[in-house]
Amino acid sequence: MQSIADLTQVRREVVSVWRSRSTGSEHPFPPRLSADELLFDAGEIAAWLDVTGRGNNPEAPLEVLLHSSQFEQLREDLDAASTLLLVHDLVGGPLATLTAGEVLAGTAAYELGALVAREHLAELLERTALVRAIDELAEAAFSGRGLLDRLITSFARPDGPWAGEALTPAGTSVILEVLRGLLDQAAFRLDPQGRGGLLLTTALSALLSDELQPAFGLDSQEGQDTVTRAAMRMLAAHAGPDAVGPVDDGTPHLALFQHQDVQDPHAFFEQLESVLLDLGPRDAAVVIGPCELLVDGIGDEQVRATRHRLLLPTPQSPAPLRYVARLPKGLSRFGGRRRLAMWVFGTAAPHAGTDWTVYGEHADTPLDASSRAAIAADVTAALTGGTALTAHAFLRSTRLATPALLRRRDLVLTPFSRPQRSGGESLARLWELDDGLLGQSLTLGATGEDGTDPTLAWADALDGFAREIRGTRLTSDVIGAPAAGSVGVIGPQEVREPQRLGERAIDRLVLEKVAARSTFTAPGDVVFTAEGGAAAFVDTTGGHVLQAPVRALRCLPEPRRERVLHPQALAADIAGQKGRDRRTWRLRTIPAEAVPALDAAALRLQERRAQLRRQLSTLDHLEDELIQAVAAGTLAATVTTPTKEN
Repeated sequence: MQSIADLTQVRREVVSVWRSRSTGSEHPFPPRLSADELLFDAGEIAAWLDVTGRGNNPEAPLEVLLHSSQFEQLREDLDAASTLLLVHDLVGGPLATLTAGEVLAGTAAYELGALVAREHLAELLERTALVRAIDELAEAAFSGRGLLDRLITSFARPDGPWAGEALTPAGTSVILEVLRGLLDQAAFRLDPQGRGGLLLTTALSALLSDELQPAFGLDSQEGQDTVTRAAMRMLAAHAGPDAVGPVDDGTPHLALFQHQDVQDPHAFFEQLESVLLDLGPRDAAVVIGPCELLVDGIGDEQVRATRHRLLLPTPQSPAPLRYVARLPKGLSRFGGRRRLAMWVFGTAAPHAGTDWTVYGEHADTPLDASSRAAIAADVTAALTGGTALTAHAFLRSTRLATPALLRRRDLVLTPFSRPQRSGGESLARLWELDDGLLGQSLTLGATGEDGTDPTLAWADALDGFAREIRGTRLTSDVIGAPAAGSVGVIGPQEVREPQRLGERAIDRLVLEKVAARSTFTAPGDVVFTAEGGAAAFVDTTGGHVLQAPVRALRCLPEPRRERVLHPQALAADIAGQKGRDRRTWRLRTIPAEAVPALDAAALRLQERRAQLRRQLSTLDHLEDELIQAVAAGTLAATVTTPTKEN
């Protein structure tokens, strides 16, 4: 059933509906072959699809064999099948009509090496049932190469050997766009590392035309698994057998390392270290892995130290980290909500005499074609260096000194991770901005200390620093104008326009019926929404009910903490976030001893804002009254000409 769903590009449930609803019709669904299993005759399914036109794949009747048990049998005899498929592609036609001598003669011009064991080829060609199946399936796939592509692609199915490294179509497109950009920049040989590297390499080869195929650094080794050998034959079918072979030290190479499902972080970094140690001055490496290892803060000090040591350039491993980014969500096909990140290493043209790294924040970047192209262009510019760093317009990226990035416990930058001013510079800037408002209530002085990163992750903020309050689902029919016995409602519109607070309310008795467990806000709660872009404000009065998707954060007092969250800083931080994924947000903390001063400043600033709003409102009313009176003719207005004084 699932194979029929895959063939027709519909969900399995749709196929079940076809079976049940076509019973008794002019064209009933074909009967199954066994009472114990849901198996169907491929020819009957093809005929039924041809006459009914069901599904979203117009070529389905022709491709039935590619989803049949005949195709699955190739996977069970992978070494023989992939060998014959490569030979089928090289000779350019069916094998059953050729003798062993003709096949050997047709492939004599190719240096096949270990891809095809010539001494066993005649023996393989004598397996008539397998050869016949290869010819039939290759015809359905339009060529031996097309069938070999399908065979390798099946490795990423849920039951395939590459399932743990599989990416979504959008995820594959992002990484392939990056690889294409790097291959356009330099004539790299592509060296895939492990299952994840092979998965991406075969996907790239299937995408590129023959003239754009790179060379591939892969060598057949004793004990090598059949899956890897099959992938090598697929690459040989696209790039030519001569393009797949042992690593050549004289050719610049691009190492491709992807490992999603990491069970042992130490083993992960050890494997990666061996890859980086092989990089020379003209080489580069692209690394795809889980965010928690590549960019997030690591709690295990040994693992964190290993990552730090790995990223520091040394005489033995001179290629520095040129690009680091948290990638868009939704890239891992079977990894649930697993988030991925990317490192790019390489030697680039110097810029301003400094060692630099480009950081990209793409956690909420859309996966459309323009965004994929922009990310690829960013990586290429980062690996090019020189004037490209200033001439290129990076997408959500920041260039900074590598040591400054590597000194951090995590490699995640936020809008508030910018270089800090010194205390003296900040004091001068405050004097410039302040018109006496703060000077009347605060005493400020530079500490002489170096600035530190004051931020923490969202998950850490909820671990004792603040409590999250969820909004209640309230329909529009239960919300009305404020009245006696009602409570104010804060929804997305109030969060984005706090001046509208008080325009909507819900009767308390109605609220008790529709959402008895609602939690009211308290003074100082930070009310926010991430839908349609982050927005937040501080509810200074409290006593409101939250309408989902609005939520609130309540800062928790903790006398023993040296640093705490403060409502005003928290609201500003949330409003400044670029994406809606709260797991990627960073929030500033402040010294606990500074809370009274910030509270006093917040009160003065709130009073001044209210005063300015009243003045602006008065000006609006003044303008409206003037226009209305002049338009109605009740007032005559002329410009007063100033008189000169003698």
